[in-house]
Amino acid sequence: MKPRALQAPTVVLIHGWGFSGAVWDSLRVLIEDLDPLVLELPGHGDAPGGAELADPRQVAQTLLRRLPSRVREPVWVGWSLGAVVALAAAARWTGPQRLVLVAGTPRFTRAPGWSCGLPPSDPAGFVDELGRDRGALERRFASLCAQGGRFPAQMRRLLAGQLRVRQAGLGGLRAGLDALARGDLRAAWAGLDAPVAAWLGQHDRLVPAELANRLSEMRPDARIRLVPGGHAAWLERPADLAHFLREVVA
Repeated sequence: MKPRALQAPTVVLIHGWGFSGAVWDSLRVLIEDLDPLVLELPGHGDAPGGAELADPRQVAQTLLRRLPSRVREPVWVGWSLGAVVALAAAARWTGPQRLVLVAGTPRFTRAPGWSCGLPPSDPAGFVDELGRDRGALERRFASLCAQGGRFPAQMRRLLAGQLRVRQAGLGGLRAGLDALARGDLRAAWAGLDAPVAAWLGQHDRLVPAELANRLSEMRPDARIRLVPGGHAAWLERPADLAHFLREVVA
């Protein structure tokens, strides 16, 4: 294998709420030449902590400190909650970079002038359900992520299994829901001095398809791909996402 150029891009993969870095396995093997690096959210997988996840900007600082020295030009790729953290990390990075939101948004909940989000009551309901019956919440969340896909029952089972891989701690789950409810990185998306892109599902139950137009309005230079499927569309077709990432890198 030839040595990598010093400034060669590194695809930095940040997973979503409740999952571990293992969820990226099917994509990672397809982009080995892009030097994939998997980072785990606090309180998820093997990562310590948890409470700090309530503030994506604080998490971004932690992740930047954990980056290996070889990373000179990151391509931040965040899925779902990981997209908010990826955006926060990109806002703090001072060198060349790129950003890709995968079924992600700068703000997950609705706000004045921002209709393309969840009702604020939804994350609050998740918190209540987490306290009552974590297993039931994970099954419902897996179902929401799978809806809109080609094989929702099969995807629901796959996602439910992934949620049990190196299970997240309760502190990290609660803090992650807080970040989903209150996190707002719209200004970072609009003002980031770097190439930006988004991969969105047409039938996503958690990130409405209308977000594609809003992201384009805020960043006319953004590369937006709206694909068939739901919140886990990329997991159904990892080769398509791999191709999209190559377009972004190129």
